[in-house]
This record gives sequence, C-alpha cells and structure tokens, in this order.
Amino acid sequence: MAMGMNKSREMLIDAASGLRRPTIPHEPELDSSSCEWPTVRVEQHRVGALDIPPASPVNHVFAVHLEGINEIEIAEDGPFRLHRILPGQVSFFPSGSIFSSRTREAGRFYTVSLTPQFMLNHGLSTESTSPPRYLPLRGIHDPVIKALCDRIRDEVNTGHPKGRAYVEVLGQALAAHVARHYAQGRPNELPTVGLLTPHQLRRAIEYIREHLAEDLPLARISRAAGLSPFHFARRFKQATGLAPHQYLIHQRVERARHLLTHTQSTLAEIAQQCGFCDQSHLTNHFRRVVGMTPRRFRDRAET
Repeated sequence: MAMGMNKSREMLIDAASGLRRPTIPHEPELDSSSCEWPTVRVEQHRVGALDIPPASPVNHVFAVHLEGINEIEIAEDGPFRLHRILPGQVSFFPSGSIFSSRTREAGRFYTVSLTPQFMLNHGLSTESTSPPRYLPLRGIHDPVIKALCDRIRDEVNTGHPKGRAYVEVLGQALAAHVARHYAQGRPNELPTVGLLTPHQLRRAIEYIREHLAEDLPLARISRAAGLSPFHFARRFKQATGLAPHQYLIHQRVERARHLLTHTQSTLAEIAQQCGFCDQSHLTNHFRRVVGMTPRRFRDRAET
C-alpha cells in the first residue's frame, strides 16, 4: 500500500499554534490514502516512545490496539492518568476533544477515523434535535466497534472495485453504534435507560484500576458509578462484554503481567499487589487468561 503524504495523513490541530500536524510523526506501515475514501481513513502504526503535546483530533478516531500492553498516560481536563490498553481493546478520540499523551511502550495499533460530518449524518437519530456529544473512551472492550474497524482495515488490502461503497456502509454502522451506545445527551437530559453513560463507564473502570490490590465487592464499584449493584452489573456487561468480576480478574492479571516483566517481585508479592488471595490464586487465574503459569511467563520474558 502506497504511503500517504502529510496532507492525507490523520491529523491533529495543535492546541498552542492552531496548526495541523500528523497524529503520529512517522509514516504508517499501512494506510488508506490510495483508496480514495472521502469520509473514512485507516492508518496502522508500530511505535515506541511517543509524546503528543496538547492537540485536538480533526476527525473522530478509533484506535484498536494490536500488540503488547500499551501503558499510556493521557491528560484531558486534568492531570495525566495512566491507562493500560490491552490487545483487542479500543480507544475513542472524538473530534474536537483536547488531549495530550505520553507513552514509553506504545506497541502496535491501527486507527479508523470518520469525518465529523459523516459521523453527524449517520449518528443523529430522527428523535433527536441536537447533535450528539461524545466523551473520550480509553481501553474499552466493545466487540461491535472492533469487528467493524477490523472489516474497514481489511478493505485497505483488498483493492475491491466496490470497496468504497462497502466501507461507507461499515462506517455508517460504526457511527450509528457509537451514537446509540456512547453519545451524551444535552446536559439536562437523563442518560438513556439501560445503558452506562461514558462518564459512568470511565469512572467505574478508573475505580477498578485504582483499587486492584483491595477487596472490591460489586457494591463498591457500582457506588463509584452511581448505580445500584443490580443495574450496574447488567449495564457494565452490555458496555464491555464482560461481567464486572470478569473485568476485575482480567485487570489483575494484566497488572501481574506488567509486574512479572518489569520487576523482580516474588510471585507471592505480585499476588498481593494485584489483589489475589495468594500465589495459588494468582496462578490459577493467570493460567486461565494467559495460557501459561506466571513463572513460565516470566521465564519466557527474560529469555
């Protein structure tokens, strides 16, 4: 696939100067510049350390993480917060939102973006009289977004003569799905019944990540989101595809993976730091999620 010049790259608007610049400074390993899609574009990157000064995406950008644990600090409307993005998880950077980020091990990921007008055309329901608003999402598990983004990326390599029409249909489905499940109503509107708002989802995930080493009953997590345990559990699974206790276990295992790779802590110490009852409890869940024991994982990481 031919590489695009800067004028056809995914762009940010620098918050300090107001000038446009590529989201990622180096050329992508895959991009859709030769596909001539006017409303959808794709870029795939493999990057290491990367700092992005405060900027705003021109388009609505979905980033799908492919390899490694992406430990990235992102600042939006306050201090930097650490996010651990796992393979298969998706982040969403709405057009017009301002953020800055810094990472040391970004890994490999690809982005699918939709122009603001396209997103508006296909995300505005007939019942609504005002454009939907979107909040950023970091490291969510949404099988629908991932499947649609995967199909769009696959089209970059096919060269099918009717690829543009197919991609636009996929883009329409993506815009409609995000508007239905993640759009914010006007400030005086109540959240859509049966769904977690992006703020509730983000608050719950942040609370889980900040308290991994502690005993975390469902009531504590649901309280952080401002919901009853019953309603929270159902809505959380709708939003992430995982029950709260499943998501908690996955987060603890990923924290253990990081500690196994980057520290010399014993398995018993890591189990305690990650909220497992003991080393045996860590080993059982680690083997189920990762496919090998923590000791073998560490040995392979050190070779």
